[in-house]
Amino acid sequence: MRIIAIDASLRRGAVSRSVETAAHAAETAGASVERVRLHDLEVRDCTGCNMCRLTGTCKIQDGLPGLVERIAAADGVIFGTPSYFRRPDDATRAVLDRISGYFASNGQLKLPGMGERHLPLHPTARAAKRAVIITACSAPEPLATFFGYTTGPVRELRRALESGGIRTIGSLAVTASWGREQFDSWERDKATSLGRVLAGKI
Repeated sequence: MRIIAIDASLRRGAVSRSVETAAHAAETAGASVERVRLHDLEVRDCTGCNMCRLTGTCKIQDGLPGLVERIAAADGVIFGTPSYFRRPDDATRAVLDRISGYFASNGQLKLPGMGERHLPLHPTARAAKRAVIITACSAPEPLATFFGYTTGPVRELRRALESGGIRTIGSLAVTASWGREQFDSWERDKATSLGRVLAGKI
């Protein structure tokens, strides 16, 4: 079982702690986990050129094609992003806007200049690939849920991952995170459970 854990947080706060907890739990359950900090990569915004629709692949040369290859090679994805006024942060949005251009409707990976003989189709990959989503915001409950501060980013991430054949099987929303240095016990337990479930250990 190969899992990629993507941390889109600039600060090592609630999102980073939750992603690491889930990743560690998956490793303890026997999975191999690759950790990626999204802000260490150069991922540019979509320019709206529509070349992905005409040619089947995105023409922007940055860090996203390499990240997509690593996602495609994994069996599971842990994706953590902070929430800013009901939306993911800018780096995550750049990924969401462009990731669908790298996958066909059947989940086949598409990269510039490479066809199916370079990137063979694995029929079971679409059904097997799963994800968990982690987000955090500074608003407390019930405001966080009522105004969509946590549900908004989760919904957008789920849709984008589904476009690449990745099914979301669970999520964690950490609220009232501003200035908090420690987890509540239920947040730690939920992150641990998500990591174990993603690794196939309930």
